[in-house]
Amino acid sequence: MTPERFWERPLAILLTVLAIGYAAAWVGDRAAQIRQAERQVELFMRAVLPVDGGWISEPLQVVAGQPVALAIKGVAGVHGLHIARTEIEAAQILPGQETALAFTAPAAGRYVIHCTVWCGRDHWRMRTVLEVSEPYHPDQPIAYVQDAPRYDFAVEGLKMDEPHPAQAVPSARPDGANGEQIWQTLGAGLDPKEVLMAAGWPTISPDAFVGDLAAGGASTLIDPIGLTGGERWDLTAFLWQKMSVPDSLTQGRRLYNRDCASCHGANGEGDGFDGASVPGEMPNFREGATALGASPALYYAKIARGGMGTGMPNWGTIYSEDELWAVGDVLAGFQFDPILGLSDSPGTIGHP
Repeated sequence: MTPERFWERPLAILLTVLAIGYAAAWVGDRAAQIRQAERQVELFMRAVLPVDGGWISEPLQVVAGQPVALAIKGVAGVHGLHIARTEIEAAQILPGQETALAFTAPAAGRYVIHCTVWCGRDHWRMRTVLEVSEPYHPDQPIAYVQDAPRYDFAVEGLKMDEPHPAQAVPSARPDGANGEQIWQTLGAGLDPKEVLMAAGWPTISPDAFVGDLAAGGASTLIDPIGLTGGERWDLTAFLWQKMSVPDSLTQGRRLYNRDCASCHGANGEGDGFDGASVPGEMPNFREGATALGASPALYYAKIARGGMGTGMPNWGTIYSEDELWAVGDVLAGFQFDPILGLSDSPGTIGHP
């Protein structure tokens, strides 16, 4: 027997033993991961005023698909809890009471837990994070859950921190219903959304679009020559309304009432009961000179990022892509949709 042949059998046995050991260890680790994902985890959180820390707890870490029992002890203030980008929520957390919230952990990612009831100064700071890891890849980096963007545009070019006053304003509130009649004459058979996209949506502002209509260059799809100034604004109102849908407006109004009205006011006039507590002046979205120079993209980006130095928080880690655009639709609606200007629109303003 040659020396090579002499070592072949023991080496093969050794490699087989190592392979079996590795496989057994892998199966054991996988079984442990499965057991962890199936085992209910109990978490505890205290709810105090935001100036005293807001949500107080140990790190909230779970595994995707894991049953979770979250106990929330109300200490001070009335609060509501929502885990962003999920339907997991507790409508009301009262002082001296413990609220039990049972849910299944969502897909892997970082989820912001935020308060949904105005609870005092710095209410918007009442946020914490639920970290959800992959059951089979617990060491994989965890990022905030994000949606694919609806539109492709450069946020850097929006100049979010600069004023955007309208260069022209209508003499009367635009009438979308009359704009629809005008559209039947100019755009019969065309898709209103296609017209706006060709004109530069979502980075074109209403006043810029009206200016392009006056110059006859807003879109090659329609011929607006001959319209009066008021008719151009009515047509713009109709087209802006067609970029949203009723369900989106209902969703946007609910979120606006819950998260924005306390500062911006129920009708977008900047007269919310908590507006005086933040630095700077609240914009009046019902005032054409203020609102009609802002593009849909500007609203979207400002809502997502928040206002630097204004006390306005970011909502990009809380709202989904559809929710960001829905709230932006509401802001535009204060100019173009009279229904959205009514204080009894769907939703409840977020204060006790």
